[in-house]
Amino acid sequence: PTQKVIDAVKAGGFNTIRIPCAWDSHADKSNNVIDSKWFERVKKVVDYCYKNGLYVILNSHWDGGWLENNVKSDKQAEVNKKQSAYWKQIATFFRDYDHHLLFAGANEPGAGDPYGTPFGADRMAVLNSYHHTFIDAVRGTGGNNASRTLVIQGPKTNIELTYKVMTKMPTDKIAGRLMAEVHFYPYQ
Repeated sequence: PTQKVIDAVKAGGFNTIRIPCAWDSHADKSNNVIDSKWFERVKKVVDYCYKNGLYVILNSHWDGGWLENNVKSDKQAEVNKKQSAYWKQIATFFRDYDHHLLFAGANEPGAGDPYGTPFGADRMAVLNSYHHTFIDAVRGTGGNNASRTLVIQGPKTNIELTYKVMTKMPTDKIAGRLMAEVHFYPYQ
């Protein structure tokens, strides 16, 4: 993205932009430390949006499926470790940005499951652990993150599935700063 692209979004009448962002492919696999040059690039794009007064939703996108493909109990500890490490870094880096910046903990969790495993209460419990890890990591960094609006995703971000198995929102230390996200693609 360039400033020109973001200017065009604003000129098109939008007031919010979602930045799908890969973090895992820009991190050292031995310690989960995200590359500082990547942070600077992401910051540049966020700043393009801020220059236009846009709200920004910064997420952790598919990125090889490290989270999306692994909403299952045997990967839960591994994913939560990475989720915590990444979001502590992201939140710390952007902690001084105001309420125009929102964080979204994932993209389409469970959608990348190549086996079509059913998504019931057991997998929802695993996904909720990923959401809690995200929320706690961000809130724990302080600054504006103590009250930043956070976005969590329903399973596969499928509206029907979310309604069926996501029967409550995760617990957050602050009221009114948590949003649920679903995606709807109107297939013909």
